[in-house]
Amino acid sequence: MKLLEQKGYRDLVVKQVKEQLLYLLKSNTEFSIVVNMDSGIDFKPILPEEITSQFKEFTIFAIAGYTFKSAFVKDDTFIFEAGFGPDNIGAMVYVDLDRIIQVVIGETPIFLNLVASQPRQTYKDSFDVFAKNPKNSKFFKNKKK
Repeated sequence: MKLLEQKGYRDLVVKQVKEQLLYLLKSNTEFSIVVNMDSGIDFKPILPEEITSQFKEFTIFAIAGYTFKSAFVKDDTFIFEAGFGPDNIGAMVYVDLDRIIQVVIGETPIFLNLVASQPRQTYKDSFDVFAKNPKNSKFFKNKKK
């Protein structure tokens, strides 16, 4: 398994991204984030299709002004309010921390998360993975009668 796909490494990167964001918020430093839009991002209320269709695979969000003042981290999610489109439609944005590819101040990337550029993995309980491997069937009682 590649390093970037390992759950332990992903967990480490999520912790690092969280610490970066919390530090910037605490030090009152405005910044931008580049987000992998493949999954792990939600808008509430849901934005109209004419707006969401304009998002690229990797989209930058400026965390400045009112958006900065509304931003916070809850568990493994970065949350902020922003306006979208020519009518400045407001929505709360929920970004899973493992989908943040870069944290940028001005033109300078200060944090790079290569895990976010990888397809998202679904991790199962280790017992479930063990039990589903046919080679491990000998460790379980036969439940057929």
